[in-house]
Amino acid sequence: MAWFIDGTIRLVLLMAFSVSLSMFTSGIESERAVYGLLLILQFLINWFYTTTFEALTGTTPGKRIFGLWVVHDNATPITWSGSLTRNFLRVADFLPFFYMTGLVTMLIDGRFRRLGDLAAGTLVVYRDKLSSSTSFSHDSSTPPPDWLSREDRVAIVDFAERSQTLSPERQQELANVLAHLIDNSHNPDEYTNQNNDHVDTLKSWAHWIIRGQEDAQPKSI
Repeated sequence: MAWFIDGTIRLVLLMAFSVSLSMFTSGIESERAVYGLLLILQFLINWFYTTTFEALTGTTPGKRIFGLWVVHDNATPITWSGSLTRNFLRVADFLPFFYMTGLVTMLIDGRFRRLGDLAAGTLVVYRDKLSSSTSFSHDSSTPPPDWLSREDRVAIVDFAERSQTLSPERQQELANVLAHLIDNSHNPDEYTNQNNDHVDTLKSWAHWIIRGQEDAQPKSI
């Protein structure tokens, strides 16, 4: 159903472009030019509609309606490379006809992934609705570095929220995975001489990210 909605949107976009361009058509040469432009637009829409939406938002309009999101198989947000791989290999999934290869692969794979997902290391999942606020809080609140990407901020917030159910040892173990973000945000000479706690720093950043997000607009980042 999500695929049908996205297909309908692509068709409407192509028809709208076709009507708009035909209004400026006069003569055979113009008709050929319009036809060539439509072929280019069809190619761009068919190949980059899904890719762009998934890379930027993690889902497409059709998937969003049914609560579907695309993530990497380790549950991290999908990247441009992952989105390009899974969508450009859709041709292989289509072979020999009507996505037969993709359907067979999904039936064999334990997590119902097609060839594109297997190659990209991605997974389509249901995403529960998130509450407008979080129960996580921390004593201190420090702005994270401006250069942190969206994926980095999501990972920090996820760690902080999960830390409430983890032992101190497990928190430190997971914080060490994100330690490079902290190391890159400090002066190396000063940072080495200080026994800063990665867990505390990440929680302080997470509190600022969550607080700032709630002040701006009550939804998940």
